[in-house]
Amino acid sequence: MSMEHKAFVFDYDAFTSEFSSTLETALITNNTEKLVSFIEQNIDFLKDPYEGEPLDNNWQSMLEIDDPQQCGDFAITKFYDPQNDVGLGYSWEKIQNILKEEFGIPWIIFGDSFVANKNYFDPGKMGSYFQSPTLVKQNLSLIKDLLEQKPQYFSVLEGVIKMLQNALAQNLGLYVAF
Repeated sequence: MSMEHKAFVFDYDAFTSEFSSTLETALITNNTEKLVSFIEQNIDFLKDPYEGEPLDNNWQSMLEIDDPQQCGDFAITKFYDPQNDVGLGYSWEKIQNILKEEFGIPWIIFGDSFVANKNYFDPGKMGSYFQSPTLVKQNLSLIKDLLEQKPQYFSVLEGVIKMLQNALAQNLGLYVAF
């Protein structure tokens, strides 16, 4: 069974200024205290990352494991809408192969990992990545340049263009997860 590429328009700048240091500390220390505090202080803005429903004060009962991965997964919903997936679904592998062939690596459909002292933020254990608004813009430019040279790829890469344009239209980044 293939993994599904999910991507969400993501307020990368707010994430960086309001929350990334809290997540970084939690990943390094394996302590969820500050994550839980962030969630409780922002509960009105957070959602279930799987179903997209608003969180309530009983949110901790939804955790399978009380660790920085799962708590962080709930906390970052402040910066995106889990019900608005603009990802590539199951077609990502074909796209990845083209991008590997053309660029050597397929990072355009992923982004950068969030790593704190060799501890990756990866709540689904299959990969999670972030793109800043600047990276979104650069990646869209690369895809458009590629399509000018090789228009035969348009039907395959159209989803990538839409995903990146969705974020760029709002001057936001992307959160990609599997």
